[in-house]
Amino acid sequence: MSQRIWIVRHGNREDFQKPGWAKTAERPYDPALSADGETQAREVGLSLRNEPVDYIFASPFLRTIQTANHIADALDLPVCLEPGIGEILPEVQCMPAILSREERARRFPRIDWNYNAGGLLSYPESSDAGHKRAAATAHALTARYPEKNLLMVTHGAPVVGIVKGLTGLTERITVPLCCIFTLQRNDEGWRIVQSSVTSHLSNQETSRRFAHSG
Repeated sequence: MSQRIWIVRHGNREDFQKPGWAKTAERPYDPALSADGETQAREVGLSLRNEPVDYIFASPFLRTIQTANHIADALDLPVCLEPGIGEILPEVQCMPAILSREERARRFPRIDWNYNAGGLLSYPESSDAGHKRAAATAHALTARYPEKNLLMVTHGAPVVGIVKGLTGLTERITVPLCCIFTLQRNDEGWRIVQSSVTSHLSNQETSRRFAHSG
């Protein structure tokens, strides 16, 4: 089978559930998953457990690490933190506070600290630049592991950048919480096999209520 990749958006966030959360948060751009977001993450992991995934990559923000960790538990794989597929934040001027390396190592033993990240996060960054950065990172990862199937856990805007950047798609796409995009490489490049799949979620209402479009 030719190379395949899965792109997953993280589960529901605590700040989506609690308006005003960011005003008093220590890390206002790094919310954890909400309770139903944890359920979504477990469900997406279970839906992928029979897929031939070789590597899992995750954005270094807490909600994406948590989502990737549930998927990694289901697939019994490590998680590689890849800043190049991190969040796109046009409104921020410098790298926002995220969980420390020590705390991430303590809470998420599946993180592979031997992985050498290929991409970087640098703010300020426009939406267009963020889309291009995420797509370039995805291109680099598939070139780095040409015979492996990759799963990327990221955010709504980077999903748009990756899918459109790899396939050349110009139409608007919708990215619900914990949805799955499946792409496969053929002789002509990347094509979409499945788009915005949420059938694995027991509660799809929340997923679509906070869908990202781009």
